[in-house]
Amino acid sequence: MQGTMTDNSSSLSLALGARMALNALYALQKGAEANKALRKEVSDVTASLKALSTPGAPLFAHLSSSSSFESFDQIQTLEEVKCTFPGQNVEEKLELAIGARDPEQRKQGIEFAIVFFSALERRARQKFNRPTGLGI
Repeated sequence: MQGTMTDNSSSLSLALGARMALNALYALQKGAEANKALRKEVSDVTASLKALSTPGAPLFAHLSSSSSFESFDQIQTLEEVKCTFPGQNVEEKLELAIGARDPEQRKQGIEFAIVFFSALERRARQKFNRPTGLGI
């Protein structure tokens, strides 16, 4: 039962982090500056995605101590979402949202990041709401 509670809380934590990133992205889309929380979230996501795509790299090596990706379930959820964007350099597109100097690239990056973090939030909420081993 304890494992289930941990999995549920990590999924909820991931969904909440994605929602906060979405709120910041919507503000960014309206002309606000990228806040510290958004920069950290994008940094944690891109570091985790790079670790997933680098054979032999430790998954948690370059994350901050308070990263959104602290459990296997969170990393697995991130990987599942990344797989829904085949053939796209997700890391690069996410970094455009907060780092592109060209306004058109930044706009495209923000739009992609909104789609990505929406998918991440949705998948994390699905995992949070899934039925757990009843009777097992």
